[in-house]
This record gives sequence, structure tokens and C-alpha cells, in this order.
Amino acid sequence: MIPTLTNLTLEIHIVLFGGLMILAILAGLLIGRKQMRKKENRILELENEMLASHKEILKYAMTNKQLTETLEKAKIPFPVTRIDEEEDEKVRKIPLGKIG
Repeated sequence: MIPTLTNLTLEIHIVLFGGLMILAILAGLLIGRKQMRKKENRILELENEMLASHKEILKYAMTNKQLTETLEKAKIPFPVTRIDEEEDEKVRKIPLGKIG
């Protein structure tokens, strides 16, 4: 006998449905953890890069301080570069169409 549309039933097994739901939740948690771990590692990498950059800047500042002190002890005038404001204004007033 061929079942008709009215005789069809949908059987849902509670244990199977619950098991599938638990597997889906666990898969979501594992994927989320993996993404979080990846982002945390990237953050740590960027923090280490920033620390290295700041360390390098501090090293250059210390070197600059030592050179300045050496120049002062030797009584050598510290070189000062002066930016001429008139030339700076002339450069700013050049229209962009005339450059290049």
C-alpha cells in the first residue's frame, strides 16, 4: 500500500534531536574558541611589536641625550636648523596644477 499525503507522519526522535543539538552547540563553541585564540595571538603579536618599537625609540632618545651631553661637555655649539617661514609660505601658495 502506498502511503498517501494524509497518512504520512513525521517522526522526531527526541534522543537523536537532542544529540544533534548538543553536537551543534559543541561545534559552535569549538569554532568560537579557535577564533578567539587566533585573535588573542594577533593582539599579543601586535603588543610585542609595539613594545619593540617603543624600546627602539627609547634607545635612540638615550643616544641623542648622550650625544647632546658630549657636545655640551666639549663646548661645541649644538647645530640648530632654522626653517625660514617666508620660504615655507611660498611653497604652500604654489597651486597644485603647477606642480608636476
